[in-house]
Order: sequence, then C-alpha cells, then structure tokens
Amino acid sequence: MKVDWIRTGFVQQAALVLVCALSVAAPAVAQQNAGPTHEKWRPKDGLYAAPGKDFKERCADSTEISIQLANKSIIGSEWSCEITKLTDTSPDAIRLDLTCNDYNLAEYLNPKDKDSENQIFKEIMLLRRLDAQSLSGRKTTNGKFTGSDWRASYCPEDIQRSHIEAMARSKAEAKQKAEEEQLRLAPWRPQNGIYAIPGANFEDRCLKSGDAIIDIDERSISIGPDRCSVTFVRNEPNAIRLFASCGQEPNAQVSNGKTGEDGSIPASPSSETIILKKINDIVFMQKSRNGNFTDPGAKLSYCGQDAQRKYTEQKARK
Repeated sequence: MKVDWIRTGFVQQAALVLVCALSVAAPAVAQQNAGPTHEKWRPKDGLYAAPGKDFKERCADSTEISIQLANKSIIGSEWSCEITKLTDTSPDAIRLDLTCNDYNLAEYLNPKDKDSENQIFKEIMLLRRLDAQSLSGRKTTNGKFTGSDWRASYCPEDIQRSHIEAMARSKAEAKQKAEEEQLRLAPWRPQNGIYAIPGANFEDRCLKSGDAIIDIDERSISIGPDRCSVTFVRNEPNAIRLFASCGQEPNAQVSNGKTGEDGSIPASPSSETIILKKINDIVFMQKSRNGNFTDPGAKLSYCGQDAQRKYTEQKARK
C-alpha cells in the first residue's frame, strides 16, 4: 500500500514537471515560428510624376499628383481632394476615401450649373508600393473606377524643395486673401467712447474725461488737448489706420497752465496718422506728430458705464 502511494506521488510530480517544461518551451517555439512584422507602408509626402522620358520636366510642371498625407490632402491636375479616411488593405497598399473638388468633371456633368465649381465628389483612391521611389494608383471618377492603374515616381529632391516653397507662398497668399475678405465683410472697430490708461485711479480719470475719446462714427478722435477730424479710415488685421486733420481745442491748457503747446498760440491743424490696434481687451493707440511717429503710443482701456453715460450726455447737449 505504501509502495502504491509513493509510486502515485512520483507520477504526479513528473507530470507537473512536464507541464511546466512545455509551458516554457511553447512561447519560444511560437516566437521562432512567427513571421517578421511588417511596418505599415505610407507613401512619402511630395510630388510624383509618371516615370520615363521627360520625367524631370513633368515634375517641374507640378501638374501630375501631389500627395500630402500629413495635411490629409491629394492634389492632381485641376482637381484636389481631402482625405477623410485611410485604410490599410495589405502591408504594401492603402485605400483613401476622398472628398474632392473637380471643376472639369462638375462642368461636364452639369454644364448649366453656375455653381458647379463648388460641387463635391466622394471618391476612392488605391495606392500600392512598387519600390522605394515608385507606386501605382487608381482613382474613381464620380464614384466609379473607369481607367486602368497608373504609375508614378517620387520627384527629385530639388524639385520637391521648390514645390514646398511654392505651396508655402500659395498658403500665405490664401491667408492674406482670407484676411482681406474678413476685413471687407467685418472690419474691426473700437467701441465709441471714453478711454483711459489702465492703472491707479482709473475710474476717477475716466470721470474726468479720460485720456482719449474715440468716436469712429463721428469720425473724431481726442487725445488730451488734441482734437482730430478723421478724413480716411484704412482697415488692417485687428487694427485701423486713421488719417486725420489734428489741432488743439481753443483755449485748451497744457501742463504748464498756458494755452497752446509750450504756452504759445495753438498751431494750425496738421495732417496726422493715428493707429489703433486691438490687443485682447486693450486698444493700443499711437499718433504721429508733425507727420512723424515720435510718441511710443499708449495702451487704453474702455471706461466704465458711469463715464460713458456722462460722455453721452455731454455729446447730446452739443
């Protein structure tokens, strides 16, 4: 009986050792049998053209295809697409879901539509790596695959640099045009009313007529004793440049208690330029003197309701 018990314990212990050995060996075997991992292929961003004779000339024309995965866009000859989805179809191939503008296609489908250039097409592009510098592709037209695959090679680096510089210029020009359009539709204007330099006794200074009065609707600017009549307004991004005729208010007193600058009779009006810039909730003002910007300018804050009410009442009495 004791011998059977010993024999049984020995068998159980041997089985346990075998299971442990197999569990350690299994991952090692699986690791040895596992195939190499493939890094997902992505075409290099840049300009591509059909290989062959005149390849470099076609690259220089920048009219074939520009792939910009970083910017989620692909641009071809007279069409441009935004990439809405990228799907890996194999280790060396991808599918791109696109939203495209294609003026020629839109005009062909709807020749009488005056707004055809704004028509959007949902398209698909398939790209497959051929080698380190080349790929093949295929794109739908109006949602359907109609043509055969095409081949394109990555253009030389000097042309890529020129293309990047051209894209940067185009982007800057587009930004400038957008800003100009924004200025045309909704130019910035400071609030009409009394302003004062932020700091100690701000509200008290506001109630005592402040440091400046800006009234674009009345085409009037007052800075201390200077009174300026605005003759022309030029809109700029978050700023306006005012061309004005400026002089001192009659009987205006300066810091020495005498009328006129330096106690002299006020000079005749002069043509000046006043720049107003929006900086968060602050208005930066700089005014020329005798046509030159010698004053560093000042930051002004819009005064409170009591000062604005007082200014409105005084304005109504005039």
